[in-house]
Amino acid sequence: MLNEPETYGRDPNPPFRVSAWDICWTLVTLVVYAPLSVLSSLCNRSTALRWSAVKEQIGHNLLLCLGLRVPVSVIQRVSEKTGDIIRHSVRYAHTPFQDLERVRKPCFAGYWIYRDISIESSPQDADLVLFHLHGGGYVMGHPLENATELLLVAETLSRCNHSVAIFSLEYTLAPNAPLPTQLDQAMAAYTWLISELRINPSKLYLIGESAGGHLIISLLTTIYQQSLGPEKASALPKPDAAFLISPWVNLDPCGPDAHANHQELDPRSAAFKQVLGRFAILALQGASPDYIKLHGNFARTIRERGSWKDILPAKTWVSAGTAEPLFRFDIEEFVEASRRDGAGVRYELAEGRVHVWQTVEAREQEKQFLALTLGDDDEQLMAGYRHIAELICGYLESQG
Repeated sequence: MLNEPETYGRDPNPPFRVSAWDICWTLVTLVVYAPLSVLSSLCNRSTALRWSAVKEQIGHNLLLCLGLRVPVSVIQRVSEKTGDIIRHSVRYAHTPFQDLERVRKPCFAGYWIYRDISIESSPQDADLVLFHLHGGGYVMGHPLENATELLLVAETLSRCNHSVAIFSLEYTLAPNAPLPTQLDQAMAAYTWLISELRINPSKLYLIGESAGGHLIISLLTTIYQQSLGPEKASALPKPDAAFLISPWVNLDPCGPDAHANHQELDPRSAAFKQVLGRFAILALQGASPDYIKLHGNFARTIRERGSWKDILPAKTWVSAGTAEPLFRFDIEEFVEASRRDGAGVRYELAEGRVHVWQTVEAREQEKQFLALTLGDDDEQLMAGYRHIAELICGYLESQG
């Protein structure tokens, strides 16, 4: 299952050193500040509030307390990096396919999340190669955290008689390296897929959530920019499709251009905004003004970037939820700007859904899904990613 690296290269995220101070501060946060935030919620609650509303308020205060106080070194230790939950599951303990194979190259690293045994020699023979970029505000996250839902996508495509290979990039997290390091790694991986593995771009789809969605748009922008430069003859072609799940299109949630500054935010979103602001500072520290101008806010149209019709694939799908005010309105401005440029963007807004609701749903239902035997299914589980898989099937079938 979890195999040795294809070739040896630098670990993009070596274990973050957790100092004695980090441990002490985390303990103080958990033992002192977290209980105080809960107590504050209980003391300030209105007697008219129902218990469900009180629990929600406690959650908001805990998010703010932990997100702003816990050291990054501790936050990054929380990510799933072993694949054990999949490797030891009922569903995938004895799989008839290759999965969770690590790849390390000099300029990037990642995982083959899934490869059908019929395409063991090379993913280029698959009907589709899905290139995944994970979210987490550029500070958190790991490819294996999203592996279960990506395996569900692979199963769904297989049932539609489409062979697939899924590669997920393990980019370096901030503050180990600020942007545009992650973009450079994404470009290196994309170049490897097309130039070294010789994957036809017509069979290459990109998919990413939140910060991963931002990284996809940055990657597409860079591909287009290179096509205009002096080496345009060797520029890479863009992929056939892109799936952007609640993309983080504006990296400055507290900046003057952020729609969230002009919206009345619920307590949870207000807390999330402060945590997101912390992550944005970590991700952008040291980034050049030129990078920030071109990639910092995709909700804003600038002439130097070019037309979204030229940048985005003809098949571009974007999703958001009505309950994610920090992201929704910037996403909609990006979609509207893309459509004004003539880009074929399909936008789906889910009523009452939160940020990256498909991934949130997958985390909540992951254990239930993995407890099923391979071949058994419950269509109520991970409905968000099932819908994405069905869209991908539709695109593939429309190609004939």
